[in-house]
Order: sequence, then structure tokens, then C-alpha cells
Amino acid sequence: MKGVGPKVAALLQGLGVTRFDQIAAWSDDDIARIDAHLGAFRGRAVRDRWVEQARLLAAGDTAAYEAAFGRLG
Repeated sequence: MKGVGPKVAALLQGLGVTRFDQIAAWSDDDIARIDAHLGAFRGRAVRDRWVEQARLLAAGDTAAYEAAFGRLG
């Protein structure tokens, strides 16, 4: 996902977040709870639209993902 590099991925894994479907199901309260643990990366989930990205990736809709967020890779 855009905005999730190795450091953010490690933070998320430490919080038990390991799959796109988990992020896709986040509510505003979930985002606030996770955001409180992201330190210097705070605000990234909203700014980079992680929930929207995760919904497309969890659904396997790479065409829509790439149209909205750019090429995977």
C-alpha cells in the first residue's frame, strides 16, 4: 500500500495488523486508535487513504487500485 513502508509495516504488525481486510474494516475509531501508536507517522492512514486502498486490495481489484493510487510494485 502507498504510505506503508518497512517502518510503518513493522509498527502495524506490532499492533496485530497483518492483512488488508483488517485495514479495510477500520472505522474512524479504529483509525484514531491505530494512529495514536504511529508516532512520527501519525495521520498517514487518513492522508494516504489506507482504508480505501485496503478495500480495493482485499477485493483483488488491482485495476481500480492502480487507477486511483498508481501502479503496484
